[in-house]
Amino acid sequence: MKNDLTQPRPSLLGVLVIGAVLCVALAGLGSFLTSVYAASSTVHEIRGTVESVNAGEDPPVIVVKGRQGSNEAIVVGAVVKQGVTILRGKKRIGLDQIHSGDKVTLKYLKTREGLTVRSIVLHRN
Repeated sequence: MKNDLTQPRPSLLGVLVIGAVLCVALAGLGSFLTSVYAASSTVHEIRGTVESVNAGEDPPVIVVKGRQGSNEAIVVGAVVKQGVTILRGKKRIGLDQIHSGDKVTLKYLKTREGLTVRSIVLHRN
């Protein structure tokens, strides 16, 4: 009769290490898929008031506060890249002509790097 103590058995430590590695791998895959899902080509739009704009910074950022849906307040901060369309009526203007308190319509995209401005239309107050 063979002794059961001489038979190799998986150690508890080995099982725990393999389980931990699998958990980390699955968590990493989940965060990767989330970032891929979050980056989309859908253009979002917010109409509201400019909270701040820093045309002199690199990269320039604009922050707009508005409403989404019926009553939900939303604040969007997005990077303004070179060549973005900025209009007052039909006339192209520079980002330096937009100030806090101005009414705008901001169109933006969600990218892996964050929110990026697609266009800004300045409204008459």
